[in-house]
Amino acid sequence: MDRAGAGEVEIGWIDRAQRAIGRTGHLLNPDLYDPAFAEWLDEDLAPHLHHLVAGSEVRHSLFNMLAGGAGQEYKQRWHRDLGRAGGDDEGAFLQRHHGKLVQFNAPLQPGDHYLQIVPNSHLRASTAAELEAAADKSGATEMPGALIVMLEPGDIVYYNANLWHRGWNPTGRKRWTMHSAFWTADYPVMKHEHGQRAALLTAGHMDRMPPITRQYVRRYLDQYTDDAVEIFDL
Repeated sequence: MDRAGAGEVEIGWIDRAQRAIGRTGHLLNPDLYDPAFAEWLDEDLAPHLHHLVAGSEVRHSLFNMLAGGAGQEYKQRWHRDLGRAGGDDEGAFLQRHHGKLVQFNAPLQPGDHYLQIVPNSHLRASTAAELEAAADKSGATEMPGALIVMLEPGDIVYYNANLWHRGWNPTGRKRWTMHSAFWTADYPVMKHEHGQRAALLTAGHMDRMPPITRQYVRRYLDQYTDDAVEIFDL
């Protein structure tokens, strides 16, 4: 944000004077990169990721920040990130991808309560009531079993992205929450993960990453193809 304020990089401002930015992606790309991001991955997160992704080698997927503020409301519909909610093979799809991916939220601001989830919903087909709540674009329909995840700086919540969940910040409070995803190293890079290769291959960029982060990115690049697959085809 300091560099963007000085005109050195481009980010999406909600209100520059209030240092309120919108969701910001690709933080490992050279224009937005900060050594602290990769040091955090190497020194603190890597053991967790290895344990949570089926004890396997891990590859990079996404490294972003969920952000908001300045009174701009953010109301996300209930969703599963990757599964087709209500599909005939929904339960089998969720079981097939279990242990292959992990996602996390880690807040930088106190009182982070914007993530809402339905615990234990990531390995079973959706109920009729869940599908009804997800179909309501206003968010007014109650989601059965929903839980607000309360976080403070220093906390991390790891979760399966196929869990029923949403981001909910209707009053537009300041939110700065690190948000990333990782897959097993042998998993093909999918269409929703495209748009990073050219920047990551910028000359000298990966050389300044510490070893584990560099390996995560290298494994992403090794699995990258121009003909990206859809998650539903896997």
